[in-house]
Order: sequence, then C-alpha cells, then structure tokens
Amino acid sequence: MADLKPGQLVRSLAGRDKGKHYLVLKELDGKYVLLVNGRRRPLNRPKKKNKAHLQHYERGANFAEPFDLDRLNDNQVIESLKKLVPVTGCSEEEV
Repeated sequence: MADLKPGQLVRSLAGRDKGKHYLVLKELDGKYVLLVNGRRRPLNRPKKKNKAHLQHYERGANFAEPFDLDRLNDNQVIESLKKLVPVTGCSEEEV
C-alpha cells in the first residue's frame, strides 16, 4: 500500500462516494485513512476509508505548516480541493 500524507489528494474508487475527491486528514494504520472534503465530510466528521479503494495523486494541499487541526478549517479544505481538482462540468458536490 502506498503511504498517504496529510493533505494529499485522493479519489474514491469504490462505495457510495465513488468518484469523489478528498484530502487525506490522517493515516490511521497500514490499511485505513481519514478523509475530508469540507462539505459532507468536514473536519469534525472525517470518513474512514480503506486505502485499497483510493486512487492517489502526487499533488495535494500544503498542510506541512498549517496542519495544526486547531487552525485548519473546512473553508481551507474546500479552497484547496477547488485548486487541486479541475472542475469540468461536474457539480461542486462531486468535488
């Protein structure tokens, strides 16, 4: 399994959220990660997802410094996703 870093962009490959993009909040163990998108999955209610069901991208949000959960907010997550995912005819809910 690939190591996923906080802030890395991923896309769901399986489940009800198939095709949706998220940012990695935290790696739980070798198999699971916590994901957020700022809307349906805000920081206070992240989604637990199996890494095998994710497509990861090399790009991501730079959470190296501001990845202090006290300072990070859902609006920053939403703005990061808008910058990272080119929106081409899909609704904002899909991002």
